[in-house]
Amino acid sequence: MAKKKPGQTRAKLERELRDAIKEIDEEGLLFLLQQAGVLIHNARVDRINNVAREVRGTTTAETHSPQGVEIEESEGGKVFFLTIGRTRKVLNLEELKRIVRICYAAETKSDALRQLYTVLSKERRDILSDAHIGGPQSPVMGKLFQAVRTKFKLQDR
Repeated sequence: MAKKKPGQTRAKLERELRDAIKEIDEEGLLFLLQQAGVLIHNARVDRINNVAREVRGTTTAETHSPQGVEIEESEGGKVFFLTIGRTRKVLNLEELKRIVRICYAAETKSDALRQLYTVLSKERRDILSDAHIGGPQSPVMGKLFQAVRTKFKLQDR
């Protein structure tokens, strides 16, 4: 199996994305554009965090211990900032709603933590990776659960 050059994979992905766009409605395009904004913001924050670590001369592990969890709402409430230790991530409203539903709908806290971890591992692996969360039993997952339950209430619809 031939090894691909780094640019080949990106070029292929760009072609596939351009082809897929033709089949997506306006609402889907808006969602993709919002997700692109989140990815761009997260990449910028990661670069800033890396520079800050270099300036302080600390390692990644040192910057994440101990880890508090905070969730802040942006103006307009369409974007939320999840801060775990010194890692800051952006969540869109739909991502946050899903997390809140999990924290309230699960039968036990342990079930909620497992479900949260599963969703994050499938949809927002960057959060788990950057915050060094190794599994649903991580103390940080418990802090995330508590932060969500403290700040948000599940609305009946």
